[in-house]
Amino acid sequence: MPQTKKGEKIEKAMEKEYGAKRGERIYYASIVKGKIKGVEGKGGTGKLAKAKRTYKKHHN
Repeated sequence: MPQTKKGEKIEKAMEKEYGAKRGERIYYASIVKGKIKGVEGKGGTGKLAKAKRTYKKHHN
């Protein structure tokens, strides 16, 4: 998924703090929940789209 520089910086910081797998999960969950804004680039249908579908499935 294309990211902005801000997104790359936040993701790396989360991976450093929580570990690679958990940091990545927390990063995408934060985007889906709306805690982080301005980190998505244009396009992309990969991990973020899947995370949004999963969130909607479990929270509606």
